[in-house]
Amino acid sequence: MGPITGRGDAARTLSLLWESPTAGSDAGSGLTLDSIVAAATAIADERGDASVPLRAIGDRLGCTAMALYTYVGGKAELLDLMYDRAYAGFAATRPVSVTEWAEHLLELYVEHPWMLDLAHARPVLGPHQQDAFESLLGTLLPIGLHHADVAAIASSAFSLAAAAARTVVDARRAPSVTGEGDEQWWADRMDALAAAAPDFADRYPLSSRLMGRDESAVPPPGDDAPIMERAARANLRRALELLLAGAAGSDRD
Repeated sequence: MGPITGRGDAARTLSLLWESPTAGSDAGSGLTLDSIVAAATAIADERGDASVPLRAIGDRLGCTAMALYTYVGGKAELLDLMYDRAYAGFAATRPVSVTEWAEHLLELYVEHPWMLDLAHARPVLGPHQQDAFESLLGTLLPIGLHHADVAAIASSAFSLAAAAARTVVDARRAPSVTGEGDEQWWADRMDALAAAAPDFADRYPLSSRLMGRDESAVPPPGDDAPIMERAARANLRRALELLLAGAAGSDRD
């Protein structure tokens, strides 16, 4: 399990989350809460890891690690700030559908893959993620669904987008890790599978039939995205379409 959010002092954390980004700024040092969070986020993006050492942040900002404690309290509070600030501007896109909202969230996670490694058993309760959630509800509530169904679909949209983003990140990372391109890797594995298990289609007829009809694996002209990325994106859209169709057809009072 990765670092867990919501571990800092409640009063201190919520105050930091909801105050102005420039609150408590020091004109002499040039430090602000916003500059510290931005530096920590940039380092996390580069490392792919949310456990950013305060010393690394201080080095980037030209100050000591101790100087940061005046602004952020500690690493637990900083993690919550990083996570929430990553959502800044998310709601400004005003998505017209749940699918568009989830695809936007997927892109956010791909841009900041360290967010996928956080354990969210304790929510951050910050304004930027709340703005994102509000924009999602703005696409769901007008449909006229039961509130319990809205809550279920909203939760699923978060989870499905995160799962799809994880696949996208892994699929993009695989060629550099394995030293083998995506198309060649799949071709080699399919050839090897055919040789090792010539009766695969007979043993697994349902899987084989599904694989043969997987249109997401066929790239449109000019699309060089990894096969699993294309599949993840297509499956995210389809899963949300099915959820919404099922909820719309429900006879729940």
